Amino acid sequence: MDDVAAGPIHGDSGREAALWSVYTAINRQFADTIVQCFNEGDLVWIHGFHLLILPSLLTRRIPMAKIGLFTHTPFPSSEIFRTLWCREELLRGMLNADQVGFHLFEYARHFLTCCRRLLGLTYGMIPDLNGSHSLAIENNGRQVVVTSIHAGVEPPILNQFLCQTSTVEKTYEIRKQFAGKVIFCAIDKLESLKGIPLKLLGIERFLQRCPQWVGKIVLIQVGISAFEMGDDYMKTKNQVTSMAANINMRWPGTVQFQECSESEMRLPQRMTLLRAADVLMVTPLRDALNRIPLEFTMAHLDVLTEEGRNDGRQRGICILSEFSSTSRVMRGALHVNPWRISHIASAFQQALTMTQEERIRRATCASEFVTHVTTQRWALAVLLNLKAVQKDSNVGRSGVGLGLGYRILGMDSGYDTLDMNKVARSYKDSRSRLIILDYGGTILPNDNTDCFTRYQFVHKLRTPTVPDNRLLSILKELCSDNRNHVFVVSGKERHSLTSTLGDIPNLGLVSEHGMFVSWPAKKAGKRIWETTVPEQDKSWRSLAIMIMEVYSSRTHGSYIEETEMKVLWQYRDADPEFGYQQSRELEDHLSNVLREYAVDVLHGGVKEGGYVEVRPKGVNKGFASMHIIKNMAISNKIDFSLVIGDDHCDEPMLSVMRQIGRRAMEAKSFNDRTVLTPLPASVTPVDVSSTDPFVSSRLQTYTATVGKKPSASANYLNDVDDVHELLECLNRMSARDHQFYSSIDLTSMTYPIAGSGLSGVKKTGSVQFLSGSNSETITANVTRQVSLVSGFLSSEGVNPAKVEKQTSNTLADYLNTVEDDDDDDMFF
Repeated sequence: MDDVAAGPIHGDSGREAALWSVYTAINRQFADTIVQCFNEGDLVWIHGFHLLILPSLLTRRIPMAKIGLFTHTPFPSSEIFRTLWCREELLRGMLNADQVGFHLFEYARHFLTCCRRLLGLTYGMIPDLNGSHSLAIENNGRQVVVTSIHAGVEPPILNQFLCQTSTVEKTYEIRKQFAGKVIFCAIDKLESLKGIPLKLLGIERFLQRCPQWVGKIVLIQVGISAFEMGDDYMKTKNQVTSMAANINMRWPGTVQFQECSESEMRLPQRMTLLRAADVLMVTPLRDALNRIPLEFTMAHLDVLTEEGRNDGRQRGICILSEFSSTSRVMRGALHVNPWRISHIASAFQQALTMTQEERIRRATCASEFVTHVTTQRWALAVLLNLKAVQKDSNVGRSGVGLGLGYRILGMDSGYDTLDMNKVARSYKDSRSRLIILDYGGTILPNDNTDCFTRYQFVHKLRTPTVPDNRLLSILKELCSDNRNHVFVVSGKERHSLTSTLGDIPNLGLVSEHGMFVSWPAKKAGKRIWETTVPEQDKSWRSLAIMIMEVYSSRTHGSYIEETEMKVLWQYRDADPEFGYQQSRELEDHLSNVLREYAVDVLHGGVKEGGYVEVRPKGVNKGFASMHIIKNMAISNKIDFSLVIGDDHCDEPMLSVMRQIGRRAMEAKSFNDRTVLTPLPASVTPVDVSSTDPFVSSRLQTYTATVGKKPSASANYLNDVDDVHELLECLNRMSARDHQFYSSIDLTSMTYPIAGSGLSGVKKTGSVQFLSGSNSETITANVTRQVSLVSGFLSSEGVNPAKVEKQTSNTLADYLNTVEDDDDDDMFF
């Protein structure tokens, strides 16, 4: 047991935590330096997997900086990457950049898959400022551009080294040393992933198969010391040394192995060796950016000239592993699977027996990429792509999360927490209020956040969470104010809402996302429900279910959910990629089969839980809100609205109410010529003009979503407790109104002031109503809530006799003074 415990420990262990701490500390040092040097308009271009979390550290401190991240190593598949205990931190760090770059789309595809599977993000093509389209990931309202452009080399610099006298002389010396032999060359780091042992097995197999080539070929294997790899370096070095010795014992002089440091194999030394060699071998099992094949091609471009063709050498051929990034861009190379020794042996034979015509064709193909995709053009393309990233100053960028979980949300400018005091003031000064509240996730915590719980609810294996006494009390008190018209909207079925909220008087209910509505009733009793759309043929249900069953049978983790008026195919538990592919196919299938029916086929992506839904056409919470406004039996136009939701199903409702509020503002601004800012792009345009007759031009609209996230709402509340706190605040205002009349009720109220000419006192309860020739003039100045209850002035510490002396002031001026002293703490 002690030996087992002493072995390597993987996961979130003490050692891993210590290494992670060092990794983050290095990234913070880079961040500190960049922040000191950064100027507005600069582009920040980060390179390498060593700095994956640097974008998170930078975007917190310089949020408007355009940050690019380019990784020069292959990105692992999701099955490998998901085993990392710090996977979310690394992904969120990368996604805080504005652009993430890879050398190959293969690596970018792995990154996209990890974002889809681990974070539930979606991706697609978006237009850019260059007039073209870019691949981008949708991340909390932001678009993170993903590029895949392979780097090249600089031909002028390489040609400069090739023309140096020292290079020509050393090249001649190497060729003279191995005169009469075909020179195979390889330059690799001494680590297991470079595949050097497999290469040696390949040459051994070739000589066994083709003994006629013994003594006619030589492999110059240069091993670059890799001390940073620790035990892997020593193991690889010993293995290569031993294998080279064994081959040379059998076929003397076949393998020339030499180890050197990286500083001893810089570009001048490499170009000398590559120029002298006839064939280059690069056979890694997995490789990062490796420019040596490109440099070798540049060193042998002269094979395309007349002089180079007639020099009698079998040169200019490159043997590349399929797992090298350059194999995707070097079409003229011989591609091999390094895991299959016979493939390597066959490549030796093919390179040695290749005709001159084939060598010329292959060299021509290889030269196209080398001469056209230079380092300069690669850098320019990536940086132009980064520069084209749109960071609109009108789009608010707000950070959420702590530490490395920090992420930027792209939201409308001015998007902030809902000002409860402002809502309360508008509530107080209104006479006809519309309050629409979502159910689960808004006034009641979500009880189906995990897949197993939701499955139980869908199949009636578990009873949903019921509202507690606090929530029921809040709703009852809110509905007791006859100025309030309160509705709770939900995707749940009618019987579920009736059982939990049906006994609350004066509370309206909307079920199945707007399909059914139950109007407020003064007395609790049996609920009467009506549909918001005309009665329709339901024969489409059997067709939809039959088709969905086919897709459920071949998609593990998917299931069908049925309600009274809709059918859903849920794939949130299925494999994200396969489930999404099946959902797109199912969506097309249903759309074609049901095109003659009055239904909508909707698709919710992985971020929304993953489903395909069929429901009657035109049913959503947005149109349900308009239906409520147009059909409420009220005498006064709505002058206050509060709408709160929490998820994507509530967005149509929030969008519609913001547009209704905007039309009211436009009507008001037409007279006072106020310039209004346009609605943000998050608000989906809908024709709401049919609600104009039912809405006051004084309408004050407030929309909020629960949780800080991109939304069509104007503001947000942090959680369900904040929603309860807001509603309790409004209830306190209603309770105050039961004692004190608001300013809008004072059109028929005045107070007796000596010398004012008022007369004709009439009493109702303990409140005195006065009339007189100047009453309208006096009450016109009253704009705040005031008290006319008997004894109110005494309770406020004011001597009522003092009022009689205010002969030079109106009642409104005096009472405003009293009210201003009380306003600071009247809400909280």
